[in-house]
Amino acid sequence: MRPKNPFRLFAGVILTVAMLGSTSSVKAETQNASSSDTYIARDAFYDMNDTSVNRLSSEHFQIIWGKQDETGTVTREFVKGNLENLETIRDFYVNELGFYDTSVSVNSPINSKTHYKTNLYINKTGLSKIASDWAYMSSDRDGFAYMAVEPGAMRVDPPSWVIPHEYAHAITMHQRGIVSNPWYETTANWFRDQYLGSTYYRYGTTVYGPTSDFFQPIVLNSEYYFPHMKNYYDAWPFLLYITENPDHMKGLGLDLMRKMFRDTGNDTMFDKLSRLSGTSTKDMLGGYARRMVTMDFKRQSSYLNYLNELLQDSSNYDKIYTTLTSTGDGWLKVPEAKAPMQGGYNIIPLDINRNSEQITVDFQGTSSVSGADYRVSIVTKTKNGDTRYSSTWNNGRNSMKLQKEDEKAYLVVCATPDTMLDLTSFDLDATGTRYPYKIQVSTSGDNPPETKNIALEATASTSYCSSWESIDALNDGFDPISSNDRTHRVYGNWPETGTQWVQYDFTQNYTISQCDIYWFKDDQGIDVPSSYKIQYWNGSKWENVKNASGLKTNINQYNTTTFKPVTTKSLRIQMVSNGASTGILEWKVLGVASN
Repeated sequence: MRPKNPFRLFAGVILTVAMLGSTSSVKAETQNASSSDTYIARDAFYDMNDTSVNRLSSEHFQIIWGKQDETGTVTREFVKGNLENLETIRDFYVNELGFYDTSVSVNSPINSKTHYKTNLYINKTGLSKIASDWAYMSSDRDGFAYMAVEPGAMRVDPPSWVIPHEYAHAITMHQRGIVSNPWYETTANWFRDQYLGSTYYRYGTTVYGPTSDFFQPIVLNSEYYFPHMKNYYDAWPFLLYITENPDHMKGLGLDLMRKMFRDTGNDTMFDKLSRLSGTSTKDMLGGYARRMVTMDFKRQSSYLNYLNELLQDSSNYDKIYTTLTSTGDGWLKVPEAKAPMQGGYNIIPLDINRNSEQITVDFQGTSSVSGADYRVSIVTKTKNGDTRYSSTWNNGRNSMKLQKEDEKAYLVVCATPDTMLDLTSFDLDATGTRYPYKIQVSTSGDNPPETKNIALEATASTSYCSSWESIDALNDGFDPISSNDRTHRVYGNWPETGTQWVQYDFTQNYTISQCDIYWFKDDQGIDVPSSYKIQYWNGSKWENVKNASGLKTNINQYNTTTFKPVTTKSLRIQMVSNGASTGILEWKVLGVASN
């Protein structure tokens, strides 16, 4: 949470401004002052002998609370549990990750031999000198970070996720660098996720880690710049990529994170990371974006569990993945509202024949903005869950050899303009510059299985069929000579009107991209529908096919509709009558068996 100290409008700036006030408030517990290795208790708000407050200390922390607990939950055991958790979190941040401790005032030399305990004040307990809020970190007049937290944010077992976030703010302050305002919450959540991903996430003998937090706002708003009000707490997977450095880029890793937190330069986060590492931020962003397709990080399985939960809601699909639109000249373009902003990315599922030997993508950025640039990559996911990547490029054609194990293919496009800003607007509706583009996709070495009328292998069913008509007429292979051809069986639903449906069920999965429908019209109560939809069963519900072209109701001919290929065992036509009943003479479905 944003700290209370007004200097913290730009995290780290406070560290470059001299603190006012003397150090007279540093009143040591005399029994703890015998060694330079001993951490001394101090309090800038309440005298150490003030009996109106309660105190309890561990080796590196002191918790202070009042005597008017509004919640009835603050006991000494509760405080001891939080001290134990704070010690474990500190141990991880300081001794495992290698960050400076919070025990030396930022007004003192970093190598000072005198160390003080870090204070946590419990809100809602009658501490009138401490601003009350759910949870925050701030700094006192002596240049020490402190935390103020309500009891509800201080769960002991399993350990609270709030405390490692707020203590991360304290750690950040004591690194003495400048972390610009938009990144303030992002970096705290990066710290927390590192903690959750370790065995330090524990209480007593129970170890809860490694586990993970998730970054749902980034996944659902991937085209937005970051940190943005829509995602600024959760933009840390970019920092996760830098920390893990899975592509072995020069200068990346945990050491770069330590350098970044300690650097006093006023440049943007993107420029700072590039300056300190010697690697282009554009390449970092391109590597990060393509790994977001399959959450290809060390704790991939945990992140994928969260992703799969999101996809249980079908409305999230179009937020996570981007469908391009045809320009009519062989190119596909990104919809304007989905074009990525700086650092934002699109994941585009590619419909390819998996029997192809190679996939080729021609990419062209179409932005007129000076300095526009991109990082583009082809990504495939294998049947056993592995992820493969093409080389990254920014313009023209690139190809990737396909393997038999490849199950899905994607194109990832990340906007990486020459000038990357730390955008500071906290307006939820704020938008940055968008960077549009267009692509062409082709494959080579195809040896596709034969496309055929798979309707002949289907079992037909319907919402209603007249007793004298036959549902089996839909797929008996008869080609009528007119829409009033009564020389053979027909399907009709007289006298029903409104919405009716006919359906094909198959014994195996087929990949389908075309339907041919010959409508029945007898001028005696059966007419063509006013409209209709072609739907497929996606495993949990009926869904309209995408990019349908056709959906005609012409008589005396087959009406062909093509659409984005779907893989399914069931297909349906949902017909809306024009006041009369509806009927079909023959319904062909063109598809191929799917592995």
